[in-house]
Amino acid sequence: MSSIKRTLKTFVGVFDNVVESIGSYMMAVMVIIVFCQVFSRYVLRNTPAWSEEVALLFMTAYGFLSIATGIGRKVHLSITVLYDHFPSPVQKALNILSDVLSVLFGLFLMIEGYKFTVLTWSSQLPATGLPNGVQYMVIPFTGLVIVVDRLLGPFLDEGGKV
Repeated sequence: MSSIKRTLKTFVGVFDNVVESIGSYMMAVMVIIVFCQVFSRYVLRNTPAWSEEVALLFMTAYGFLSIATGIGRKVHLSITVLYDHFPSPVQKALNILSDVLSVLFGLFLMIEGYKFTVLTWSSQLPATGLPNGVQYMVIPFTGLVIVVDRLLGPFLDEGGKV
């Protein structure tokens, strides 16, 4: 294996691990916030105003990161009834088409997600006062993860693991 391939393989592996770690921490924080929210509501009879909004921000971001991870590892649900009956060259062509469409989708998310984040930055979320664009920042990041994984994915071993 050439040193460039090894470097790209290492980069993609570290990149994917960082994205998954971010998602794991987001899920943990979200669970803690929801637990505190429920405890505050039913035991203390006083729910923090920000808790639902922040939990929703984390849930949305986690969902988008999960999309990116699934596309990157090619583990999203697919129906292969017809695909399995095609000859190997057609399957390879369909795999390439799938990668190209995934990269285009990632680029779309990067460009349009950035535009939408900037467009909504001037308004505020009601409970936290954060810029409204905060909830959309994950969209261009998701696009970036998809593009990196699909462009550099061929350097990974089978199954998407480093």
